[in-house]
Amino acid sequence: MKTNPTSLQNGLMPTTVANLHLQLSASGIPSGNSAFARSIHDFTRVVLGAEAANTTSVILARFRSYLSEHDLSDLEVGGRIKCIPLICRQFFVEDMAQVNVDYTSFAWGEPPDSPYNAWFAGMLWKHWTFAKNNGFLHKYAISPTDDTAANGQMVLFRWIHGRQGDLQQAARNRHWRQLKAAREKRSKRKKQVRLEARFLTTAQSL
Repeated sequence: MKTNPTSLQNGLMPTTVANLHLQLSASGIPSGNSAFARSIHDFTRVVLGAEAANTTSVILARFRSYLSEHDLSDLEVGGRIKCIPLICRQFFVEDMAQVNVDYTSFAWGEPPDSPYNAWFAGMLWKHWTFAKNNGFLHKYAISPTDDTAANGQMVLFRWIHGRQGDLQQAARNRHWRQLKAAREKRSKRKKQVRLEARFLTTAQSL
């Protein structure tokens, strides 16, 4: 997983998350609402809740052995769709420990494409791929055309950038989450009102 995300436009990083999303969408990167992106977001949250360069496959081999000895339906799961086994965290942390890294998260103070963040994203992609290949993401209707390593890296790049924006907002205003939720609620309500009005207009014209 190696690209040059900073060369999005004139070699400059977008100054806002909204601009980043627009540029990535224009370049064909799956939207944040796609099943592919949501599966990566949820898997990342599950893994970072415990709290990488290609390492040996010893840990993943142990993971396969663990899965062969346990009923998947009995595993505790997380993620918004509730299908990602929480045990994924344990094996991810152990994989990090294999290369003597005990900080299991992104370096939030560094650029999204810094060497460490790019490496950590590669580790996440490796474990996400393992989870997908073992049927953990079966509830996500992932499009085969979206499912590429390049798209995976850019989705993670966008997620890191957005999360850093969230942290900056939180540092400036500790109530920003409540304000954001209120704005989103108003936006959804306005959209619902528009849809209802459109439906009523269509019904009256019949």
